[in-house]
Amino acid sequence: MSAGGARGIAALSLLLAVALAVTAVLLVPSPERGGEPGVEYSLVRGSFTDLPGWSTDDVAAITPSWLRHCGRWKWRKGDLARAMQTACDDLSDGQTVTHRFLQDHFDVWTLQADGPGLLTGYYEPTYQGRRQAEPGFDTPILPRPDDLITVDLGAFRPDLKGTRIAGRIEGKALRPYADRSAIRRGALSDHVDPILWLSDPVDLFFLQIQGSGRVALPDGDVAYVGYAAQNGQPYRAIGRDLIANGAIPREEMSMQAIRQWLTANPDQAHTIMDRNPSYVFFQERTGVSGAVGGAGAEWVRRRPMAGDRKVCQLGRPSGVPAPAQGPAPALPRLAIAGDTGGAIRGPRRADFFMGAGDEAARLAGSMNRALDLWLLYPKDLTPEGAARVQ
Repeated sequence: MSAGGARGIAALSLLLAVALAVTAVLLVPSPERGGEPGVEYSLVRGSFTDLPGWSTDDVAAITPSWLRHCGRWKWRKGDLARAMQTACDDLSDGQTVTHRFLQDHFDVWTLQADGPGLLTGYYEPTYQGRRQAEPGFDTPILPRPDDLITVDLGAFRPDLKGTRIAGRIEGKALRPYADRSAIRRGALSDHVDPILWLSDPVDLFFLQIQGSGRVALPDGDVAYVGYAAQNGQPYRAIGRDLIANGAIPREEMSMQAIRQWLTANPDQAHTIMDRNPSYVFFQERTGVSGAVGGAGAEWVRRRPMAGDRKVCQLGRPSGVPAPAQGPAPALPRLAIAGDTGGAIRGPRRADFFMGAGDEAARLAGSMNRALDLWLLYPKDLTPEGAARVQ
């Protein structure tokens, strides 16, 4: 997601999980989840006892999320897939994840990078909507256009593994796709039919940041929408612009503050939102009762997280030790790396799923904590050279 709204399907290079040892220091709130691609990092062997809060976490709570991701390893090849499937098979007889289970299957490695990391939160919003456009409901939720081409650059150059671009074919060349402003003004009106309609363009903007959500319909039904694609344009955190132009003081910045400003300034809202050229397309999901991550598994509240696809292998158990401070609650230590985000970039970034509803929105909007990163590798899969992630 991760905000930045877009959370794509990817298969990464590491084995098991990002365990995130989070400090209790709160950073200046940054409501959108901007990232830092290209940061250098290394791996150093550690131990489970190094993980803050490890001994007191209820690790059994990760079991439902773990099992929901197990099926994806059966069709994958290589040592990683075999090791993960072996771990999954050990839980197939009704057992639950335990401290001993993790210690028996995995080793801990510290991921070291310059400067502090950043942990943010995201949630599943609910907005009022319609199946057809009508007065008061004229903001479209668009599906993936047929002419949107996504390219995995890692298929062409190994050093670009995990890097993707998107665009459209013009003649014999791949060109950048339309940006947010052009799409909002109707650039795709002849290419796609909206799947749903919202009443407020600000709702759509935040739906795209979160990457999935619920649309409440007048007959009482709820439509679940999830990430389908992104236009390939870079994500820009408009919170920084609002701070720069004096609209919101830095110390008051939050997701809620951005929404309040956009709602209170409708004549300027589109101009500000259009500064973020990234645009997310959605698909309606059936047979689910909540958010679905990039790995294709339905979320379990407050046990999933999103990370950079170059760092986090989808479907791996992860940890986020974060003690309470002020109004912010302590977080569960273990989660599942089950999602990615267009704005969650680099080894120092992670996004923690807080669930659905008003309380989840409040927690996600104010979640900004410093973090250090950890990785769990199967015991028979040592990182090459014990230093670099390939």
